Amino acid sequence: MTKSTRVRTYSSFDEENTAEHRRLARMSPEERLGELAILKQRRWGRDWGRQPMVRRATWERVDWLD
Repeated sequence: MTKSTRVRTYSSFDEENTAEHRRLARMSPEERLGELAILKQRRWGRDWGRQPMVRRATWERVDWLD
């Protein structure tokens, strides 16, 4: 079994974003979840789900939200 890879070059970020949205729209929900699992594995490795992602959370009140 051979695996092929296609590389594309875009002239702008907008053009790349449009192509990425089209690619995602063609994917099934299972394919999207598979892609998310790969990204989680790359970021967290074996620690995914074993360690808290945030060790300490803080927040502050701002007057423009009241």
